Amino acid sequence: MQPVWITGASSGIGAALADAAPARARVIGVARRPPPRGEHLPADLADPGAWAAFGAHVDAVLRERPARATLLHFAGTLGPIGPASVTDPAEYERSVLLNAASGQVLGATFLRACRHAGVPATIVMCSSPAATSARAGAAQYCAGKAALEAWTRAVALELSGDAQGDVVFSVVPYGVDTPMVRAAMAAPATELPLGELFRAAAAADRLARPADVAGEIWALVAAPPAPGAAVAVGAVPA
Repeated sequence: MQPVWITGASSGIGAALADAAPARARVIGVARRPPPRGEHLPADLADPGAWAAFGAHVDAVLRERPARATLLHFAGTLGPIGPASVTDPAEYERSVLLNAASGQVLGATFLRACRHAGVPATIVMCSSPAATSARAGAAQYCAGKAALEAWTRAVALELSGDAQGDVVFSVVPYGVDTPMVRAAMAAPATELPLGELFRAAAAADRLARPADVAGEIWALVAAPPAPGAAVAVGAVPA
């Protein structure tokens, strides 16, 4: 079986990915809570101390020399919602570590482990429309997603021409009915104007189902796009 580590596998798109994983996949959910399917590697990825434990786990699994190993990084948080100047400093720091730093560190750790084991790697980072469209009340979220997109593009250049066959790209989910989107909808418009867009989409039944988006992502894993690409999925606007 081919190992697939899914961060954020206990909720939203991450949970849907675990639930819809191919039969050949050994699903390993990296999250604070167990995934709906597969193994559970307990981790709070807003805590840098958890990143080394992830690396040790990957090293141990890759000793079995699978044909390919996959990392789907879908851990993230929208909070703390509100202007950067007034949000709780400790919460803000945790959000920056989770949204911007954890994916880059875990991605680099994963690539090094796969290279050492001689196992081809596939890495999919979860970005957001917010990576390229600034949204008031979610500065740290926008910055974190922009960082992940930039990371995938740069690493794709580094892997260009590499004989091992490593794959790295990001996906950009639009309007998916997840707990994160519901939290945005519940936020006061004065703190997060973006919530109004989601409320309108929900009222018009234009939010995508996580299960459908997971299917789109698994199809991309099976037939990857151009290296470093950021592929729109979900309720993509016409």
